[in-house]
Amino acid sequence: MLETNENQPALWEQLSKETLAEYEIFSVARCKLKNLSNNKSGDFYIIDCNNWVQVVAETSTNQIVMVYQYRFGSHKLSLELPGGIMEQGENVIEAAQRELEEETGFCGDSAKIIATLYPNPAIQTNVLSVVLIKNCTKKKDTHFDEFEDLTTSLMTKQNLMRAVATGEISHCITIASIAKYILL
Repeated sequence: MLETNENQPALWEQLSKETLAEYEIFSVARCKLKNLSNNKSGDFYIIDCNNWVQVVAETSTNQIVMVYQYRFGSHKLSLELPGGIMEQGENVIEAAQRELEEETGFCGDSAKIIATLYPNPAIQTNVLSVVLIKNCTKKKDTHFDEFEDLTTSLMTKQNLMRAVATGEISHCITIASIAKYILL
């Protein structure tokens, strides 16, 4: 655990914030911030977006539900845990259950938050919640968002770790979520 001492960096005070652009899933803002130890200030750019969830969906046979999907940023197929953007007013558990059901058709009988992470705290304001849902079974049809096209795969814990080690899983948020799950 990080100990506090007098050699830690100072906190910064936000002096102003101006939204520069708004898009469907995020906005970009310029913030004027001041370092409280030396009074230097400057402009910094941040991305505001809704919080995210990722689901570690465990079946009764201890397999993990995974999805393959095309990622527009990397222009590659990506093997990932199910998840997505939380909707306004939705709590973490509801969002996790909804994303799991929409993307895979799987549902489980118990859900708990196992981690809260910051995907990229240098420039993003959102939080990622990792939710473990146990005893998952395929109960429903999938309901993809307009531009989603996913396939579902089940992996043992051993194959999951091997996929991380070999680079088959390269999505860093999925890797962090898997690490939190493995370290339980």
